[in-house]
Amino acid sequence: MRNCFFRIIVIFLNLLIFTSCRSSLVAERTVKQPIENVKIENDSVIKLRNEIANFNEVQGSNIGYSGTPSEQYGNYEALLKIASDKELIELTKDTNYVVATYASFGLIERENPYFIEAFSWFLKNDQHVNVKYGCSEGEDLVSNQLYYNYYNKVKFENYEDMENLQNDTYLLKLDSLILTLENPAWSYGKQIYENRIYDKSYLSLVESQAFEKENIYAIEYLYKNNVNQYKYQIIEVLKNFLKIEHIGLSDYYLIYEILLSFKFDELNNLLRDELIDIQKEYGDEEMENFKIILFDKN
Repeated sequence: MRNCFFRIIVIFLNLLIFTSCRSSLVAERTVKQPIENVKIENDSVIKLRNEIANFNEVQGSNIGYSGTPSEQYGNYEALLKIASDKELIELTKDTNYVVATYASFGLIERENPYFIEAFSWFLKNDQHVNVKYGCSEGEDLVSNQLYYNYYNKVKFENYEDMENLQNDTYLLKLDSLILTLENPAWSYGKQIYENRIYDKSYLSLVESQAFEKENIYAIEYLYKNNVNQYKYQIIEVLKNFLKIEHIGLSDYYLIYEILLSFKFDELNNLLRDELIDIQKEYGDEEMENFKIILFDKN
């Protein structure tokens, strides 16, 4: 239980980092999940389901500055003790998305692969839920909650061994589902490329994200792992990237790192000229930082 508490705290810390910056990519809360197949006859399960729904907030095991045990999390633990896997699967289809989130957590805890189906549904029809972990609270996407619940389960149970992240078949399935999205949420963007080196069967998906959708993290992945094969495609897509009206500061640093590594005069001149836009967007101090980068690379 102690490991579960630490894991769920880290989950929320990850989510705070990933969800606070790109709110424009968050799905609208307009889709209602179908519930015609939800059939639960166990009165005790129904009672706990209703209590979780009435709280209507996903909470960690302890909340507040004093770390008070969460009554809502206690409801989840009680549900996990009495609900069958079949009942949890039914609850992942609940129209109360806090209930659906906790039901999916339960399937993850039991390593029941159906949680992947729930994750897949929410990727396409994402919803917000209120969340509270420790003294931090806010809103998050259900798919985010499910992804990082499982991701941290794998990390903590294997002492953050990257080889286990690489080889975990469920995590690979989650990542591959994200790779097929038209516009993956920023919260997954970097993570799915840090989890593993993809085999050839997935490269076409990475290529599509990098060169058709100009996903900066997919570009970085191909640069780090397949630079000789994709060198000129990477150069062209990053040149196009520089034409975007607003470029994030971290993206600028990555673009400079990659393009300067090729040591082409044309690219060096392009990056020198880009200093004007950096100055307009981020001020003299940041422009000077990029001048230093150019100087260090001769």
